[in-house]
Amino acid sequence: MSDRLTMESIARLVPEGSRVLDLGCGDGALLDHLQRERGCQGYGIEIADGNLLACVKRGVNVIQLNLDEGLAMFDDRSFDVVLQIDTLQHLHNAETMLVETARVGRVGIVAFPNFAHWPNRLSIARGRMPVTKRLPYQWYDTPNIRVGTFKDF
Repeated sequence: MSDRLTMESIARLVPEGSRVLDLGCGDGALLDHLQRERGCQGYGIEIADGNLLACVKRGVNVIQLNLDEGLAMFDDRSFDVVLQIDTLQHLHNAETMLVETARVGRVGIVAFPNFAHWPNRLSIARGRMPVTKRLPYQWYDTPNIRVGTFKDF
């Protein structure tokens, strides 16, 4: 999550001073932004070692956890906001994680790449899987196990 405009758009949805859980927080840029600009506090959840180190360097509290194992370590309603930004498409059991998001947070904010966005459609029409900022992987090397569109939700 490094696109500044996207980060600021999401930040406007998070009330100032919120306790935030960022699922699949990547390098911690969004949670760092929320801490500095919105006075939020909380934790990031991440699985990748390199991203954990980046979070620590930013001063972001991070827990290494495979989200497919759930969020049993957190009590009901223990966060004001739970973020799932570009995470859902990587999970084997997306429905369980949506239920867990609703359980541990008062509000959930979910964002995912829109596979039906016109540049993606154009790429497919040309016979190629799309490679974009939000879908930056080649088809054979992607961590995305599903794709979706806004109408799917």
